[in-house]
Amino acid sequence: MTLPAANTCTILDYMKSANSKRRAFLQSAVGLGAAASLPIATSAAESGKLKARDGIRVGNLYFSSGLGGMRPEAEKNPRLFGGDIKEQTQRALESHKANLEAMGSSLDNVIKVTVFLADVKTEKAAMNEVYFKYFPKNAPARSAIGVQFPESEQRVEIELVAWIQ
Repeated sequence: MTLPAANTCTILDYMKSANSKRRAFLQSAVGLGAAASLPIATSAAESGKLKARDGIRVGNLYFSSGLGGMRPEAEKNPRLFGGDIKEQTQRALESHKANLEAMGSSLDNVIKVTVFLADVKTEKAAMNEVYFKYFPKNAPARSAIGVQFPESEQRVEIELVAWIQ
């Protein structure tokens, strides 16, 4: 299906209209096409991957590990309550925020988020309430996937990719 020319909006046009750092970075990457990844790959090959807190940094990109938000006492004793979906989402995002700030970045530079939910059908709305407090505008691309965690107390795990300056 082809849209009429008057309603057509390219990705580049959309990114030009947004003023966040993330959109500017993506705009420059789109402009370079496949060659955009070459400096990062070359840099990683020359200097190696750098272990970062709860993830790995390759060039100017940070790839986090999945972080959960269970209460610390519940991680040690599975009989204790691990926290509801809102509390666990907040804990996970606060951990990511602290990690990014320690590297001189912020949640504003997050490009992609993957959220793993124990019960995506009933808990996604509650998770979104907390999630969008951390990404109120120009939210990054996101996937939400239902999974079965080894610990029944765990409700959510979040991983992300961010631009580090």
